[in-house]
Amino acid sequence: MRELLLIPGPTPVNEEVLKEISKQPISHVSKDFAVYIEKSIEYLREIFGTKNSSVLIIPGSGTIAMEIAIKNLLSKNEKALVLSHGFFGDRFLEILEEDGFNYDFIQSKWGEVIDLDLIREKLKKEHFALITITHVDTSTGILAPVEDYMKVIKEISPDSLVILDGVCATGGVEEKMDDWGIDVILTGSQKALSVPPGLAILSVSEKALEKRKSLGKIGFYYGDILRWKVTMDDPTKYFATHNTNYTFGLKKSLEIILSEGLQERYKRHFENAKFIRDKMKEIGFEVFGNKKYLAPTLSLFIYPEGVDDENFRKELSYKGITVAGGIKDLKGKVFRMGHMGEVKKEELLYAFEKIKEVIKR
Repeated sequence: MRELLLIPGPTPVNEEVLKEISKQPISHVSKDFAVYIEKSIEYLREIFGTKNSSVLIIPGSGTIAMEIAIKNLLSKNEKALVLSHGFFGDRFLEILEEDGFNYDFIQSKWGEVIDLDLIREKLKKEHFALITITHVDTSTGILAPVEDYMKVIKEISPDSLVILDGVCATGGVEEKMDDWGIDVILTGSQKALSVPPGLAILSVSEKALEKRKSLGKIGFYYGDILRWKVTMDDPTKYFATHNTNYTFGLKKSLEIILSEGLQERYKRHFENAKFIRDKMKEIGFEVFGNKKYLAPTLSLFIYPEGVDDENFRKELSYKGITVAGGIKDLKGKVFRMGHMGEVKKEELLYAFEKIKEVIKR
């Protein structure tokens, strides 16, 4: 059994994807490379649940995708509302603050989701041009009820643009951009899409594109979605250099994902999450968070009394299993285990057996 990386990203990568990435680069404006972009866009539309949105594949991480989405959709005289379920929901606040935008927020208690009545109350009091939602927050392991949130938003503030952070969800949890009325879904390559870190991916609605056009200059040359759209519409046109080799890998990974079948893939994620949570309960580990809203892509396990976080994770790493520690108030109280993308039930069972050995010690 190879060393198992079971953190909330990066995630293990299929050998076929690694072979694609290791090929010699080709010209980033060639017709041969254009096929990789065009096919990846076609596959990503299916995964995002959209027919006509513009998909952008940009060298970078999920964090730059967050900033790109905000700076292309919000003017300085408008206000954003952040719906946060943890550390990465709060990152939207940091970006808005850093870039000088006006904002308000609703923060759930860590491990819970935001009450729909709080959203209704906030939207009735004030208009927000932009609303952000984190689909899965990796600090808490919580899966936001996005469809429920969107029904409230569309009922009270239908002209608000909505950004969905799908970094730890896309490819492991169903997303229906068109049906739910999302304007931007953003993600990174390194989680449930099962590619190494290095690609920021955004799906942008026509409504969001029109908003970007209305803003004029946004003070963000590299992150201007209108500039990137030109090279996505015709990949032989140059704006900035594509990450050619990771795009090779992305296309291959998306083919693997779709050949599995999206519904089968989502079902597998839920089944694997239940499997490892049930096994961990046998040895005294409870799952952190409201059981009704647990994400299928990762779990936060609460340490039984007497287990030291650093020693536990260190001993586990000696046995070839890497998991992540808790963040902020949860530091030392939980460890975070990713089980998304290519992670198989057999690998989770193997990890569980090694965890049992460490606990016995």
